[in-house]
Amino acid sequence: MSIKTSIKEHFTNNHLNLINHFENASFKSHWDYFFQDNPELDSNQTYFEGDCNLKRDLVFRRFNWKDLDECVALFKKVFSADPWFDEWVSLDQSRNYLKELVENPVFEGFLMCEDSKIVAVCLGHRRSWWMGKEFFVDEFFVKTGRQGNGIGTKTVGSLVNVLRQDGYTRLTLLTNKNIPAETFYLKNGFYNNEKRTVMVRELQ
Repeated sequence: MSIKTSIKEHFTNNHLNLINHFENASFKSHWDYFFQDNPELDSNQTYFEGDCNLKRDLVFRRFNWKDLDECVALFKKVFSADPWFDEWVSLDQSRNYLKELVENPVFEGFLMCEDSKIVAVCLGHRRSWWMGKEFFVDEFFVKTGRQGNGIGTKTVGSLVNVLRQDGYTRLTLLTNKNIPAETFYLKNGFYNNEKRTVMVRELQ
């Protein structure tokens, strides 16, 4: 049944009955009626603070595969700009990178949305560390132009709350020294582990 046919059938009542219908009906009942034949549209999907497609404010939720392309475009734009200037030459290259992260069997991802648009992304994975379950952040980025106004801090705060509820004991990430990102993480409760260093060997 098409949506147009559903609407016509659903509201084939006189004016008084139509008013009573809306006074006594819920949003969920309308959703279930119109989209009952489409399993991909799930009105019962659970988010932490609400569905960013239904609320016009900041909401924090889990990553979904349908979010990949929007995250890819945002990732490339953010990290091609100051202070990173990474040379992601194409969306395909960026997409392959993020897709590899998402396909990790212990992947977990989280998003902050504003007016149905993704403004902050945290992609990481679970590690069974000796100190307890640890979440390692592979990528964390905030939309260019929305940085520095509290969205990143709110995202970290929401992330910490969810990880605590899920039994995580530790949150770890890597970032470059002497750039705004380092200052941001220090401000949000992270610290530099003096016992560790990052070691790299070029293969060319």
